Amino acid sequence: MLFKDKKTGKLTFTGSLIVLMAGFFLVLMGMNVYQYFKLKTHFAAEVISRTNKDEVDKLKAFFSRVSEKLLLVRDLGQNGGLKFQDIVSLNQKFFPLIENREQFSGIILADERGREYFLSRQGNMWVTRMSSISQGKTRMVFQQWQEPDKAVEKWEKYSDYDPRKRPWFHRSTGKRQVHWSPVYKFFSTGKPGVTASVSWENGDKPGSVVVFSLDIPLENVQKLLLPGHLEGPAMLFLLNPLDNFFITARNIGVLDSNGTVSGTSDDLDDRALISVIYEEWNKIHRPSDHFVRVKFQDKKWLASMKPLFEETNAYWVGIAAPEKVLLADLRKDLFQVDFPEMVIAFMGGSLVLLVFWKLGGLRSGAEDKREAPIVRLNRYVSQGEGNQVEFKSTVRTNLKTGKRGKEIELAWLKAVVAFLNSSGGTLLIGVDDRGRIVGIEPDGFENDDKCQLHLKNLINQHIGAEYSSFIQITLVEVDGMTVVLIECSPASEPVFLKIGKNEEFYIRSGPSSIKLSPSQMVSYVLQGVKKRK
Repeated sequence: MLFKDKKTGKLTFTGSLIVLMAGFFLVLMGMNVYQYFKLKTHFAAEVISRTNKDEVDKLKAFFSRVSEKLLLVRDLGQNGGLKFQDIVSLNQKFFPLIENREQFSGIILADERGREYFLSRQGNMWVTRMSSISQGKTRMVFQQWQEPDKAVEKWEKYSDYDPRKRPWFHRSTGKRQVHWSPVYKFFSTGKPGVTASVSWENGDKPGSVVVFSLDIPLENVQKLLLPGHLEGPAMLFLLNPLDNFFITARNIGVLDSNGTVSGTSDDLDDRALISVIYEEWNKIHRPSDHFVRVKFQDKKWLASMKPLFEETNAYWVGIAAPEKVLLADLRKDLFQVDFPEMVIAFMGGSLVLLVFWKLGGLRSGAEDKREAPIVRLNRYVSQGEGNQVEFKSTVRTNLKTGKRGKEIELAWLKAVVAFLNSSGGTLLIGVDDRGRIVGIEPDGFENDDKCQLHLKNLINQHIGAEYSSFIQITLVEVDGMTVVLIECSPASEPVFLKIGKNEEFYIRSGPSSIKLSPSQMVSYVLQGVKKRK
């Protein structure tokens, strides 16, 4: 028999080993249950706090990209590159800003004289509105455009509209300051939204300012409020305590002073839940590093709030989830934590067999718990471009000309060098700026092996084969298209991009790769050495 010896009736060695292992697993399971009840509150709060941080980072990345565009236009305006009287020139500069950016509904340039240039996209056409104020009336000249320099229709209108009285017309107090308006209704569409703006001194009239702004409808912000890290009835929301205004993926509404909720949706449950969370959060003086526990519809909920902008408390990002959902994640985490101990138990049993029976040991190893490439790719795409993620459409082909260009290769090589010199990051080739998977098929590689070889040769030539251990290249197939996944770890020493006889040094700054001068590079490297010490 397997468990008992026929002659002695005692357990065989195999039976003893099985009983020993079974006892070990029972003890291990008991420890898990004990840890579960002892630590569930702590872990549930930690999970929701960590998830909220991820969601805040995702929203910050979006608003950071908006701020970057505003500051670029501000620099252009300060250098005299924007003239109200040259509408074609303004069209040429601003059409690309909203051509592929669905989150913006309008672009505005205005000054303290009441002059305004407004641009919006309507289907395949663009519409501009040039406003000027005379004797208390605003004359608006509308034009519809096929191309920046090709108008197809023109009409006029008079109104009491004054751009200087709009919430976005704001004089900046700092050179790099971006002003975010409260929620208000856009003049052009009547829809609620927020507007981000920058200003600079008018070179033609010292002491007066010019303001440039971008309109972002709330319905576009709602698309960013779909929780991506929690399953089940988790809810992500944006709250403005100054105006008692809130936004979720399904609702836009106002919290009244007595804690009740009004809004634009018939779904009262989410809105009522926010009211309960908001009331409890106010009771504990609106902390940003502490979770809130509430009871809603006979369920226990946990919520966490974090400010979207450190310099102002106007906007907070909140996430709420039932405690059961969070504890489901906790059970998975506990199992993963104890998995290595289970492996050790199997290996110990194999060692006993080897010693007493002088047989080959049982082989047991932990499975590779790393996510599959397609899972990692989808996560990076949903995260969007930022400090550690960048998208490129092709490896070597210029999509505008259809020809291969060295500048295309150097563009993504710069990103790789920047990731190596910073805190690491991931480059996706075959994904366009909007986060759409387009594949590298335009590059015309015969097969995946030829593509891999080409990538490695470029890295060896322009970066160095000695850094290959910090770079992992994976080709992922998605819906018949191939995407290159280049994951970079921080290098242990400075990395340069070699272009001919020249060497260039890059680091990451937000979603961009920044080239440093020699003196800046020395300062950057020395700072890194001090931190390591």
